[in-house]
Amino acid sequence: MISIRYFTPAPALRPYLSSYYWFESNLPVFSDLMRAELPQVRIITTGQAQNHYATGTVRRGCGAQVQGPTSGPVRFAACGPLHLFGVGLLPQGWATLIGESADTLSDDLADLAAIIGNAPVAEVLAAMTEARDDAARVAAADRFFLGLLDRAHAAPRWFMALADDWLTSGGNPAVDTLVAASGMSARSVERLARRYYGASPKLLARKYRALNAAVQIGNGEVSGWADLAAGAFFDQAHFIREFKQFTGMTPSRFLAEAAPVTRLTIARKKLLPDLPKLALYS
Repeated sequence: MISIRYFTPAPALRPYLSSYYWFESNLPVFSDLMRAELPQVRIITTGQAQNHYATGTVRRGCGAQVQGPTSGPVRFAACGPLHLFGVGLLPQGWATLIGESADTLSDDLADLAAIIGNAPVAEVLAAMTEARDDAARVAAADRFFLGLLDRAHAAPRWFMALADDWLTSGGNPAVDTLVAASGMSARSVERLARRYYGASPKLLARKYRALNAAVQIGNGEVSGWADLAAGAFFDQAHFIREFKQFTGMTPSRFLAEAAPVTRLTIARKKLLPDLPKLALYS
């Protein structure tokens, strides 16, 4: 049996965190293909997960971990029960609460304590392990991240607001549009994009173009995936290649058999109506 429940962070944290979730798998073997996504913190209270990245990197995880932004599908698997509390990090949350350059952890996973240093990681892990209900888990997460907010890293919020809007305002983001709106050189925009989003503007545009299509398919917003190829892609073959690169499936296969956690993740829009637009794609 697999279950996933979503929760909203404390109001002060909502510019930084997209959502919380509690995930349980009690299957003998669990495996899911996750599409490219925003960074996450995962606090594993039962079991151990394996993360197989599109780059070929494989990481085993337990305890409290942070995963950087991913640029391709990730095979997420476990043998035996797996219970974890997850936190979606928006770019502003990564910059303000984590502080590390996002491209150093792109398509990778690390121990949370090793990345954020002097913070009560052991305490939040213990609180999650001891919690017996969702309210206790959410309260523990709020305490931990509000504590990180008290020691926030400086970050150019204006750039992240601009880039978030650029990525979500249309089906085919143009890099020249972002550069012009920023008033900076293309090189400066690329430097900021890599630091706070983990990839170049060109790769980000491709990623969110494909993820926008995946969300529309997953939510039943289009009658047929072929309609999505018009305008944003050169042709259907180009659309299929790009879609598969960032989701791990062709559009037809995604429509027919999108993995269970992927379907539940896309359905968050109905559960959390105030979810930031960028988070809907991840």
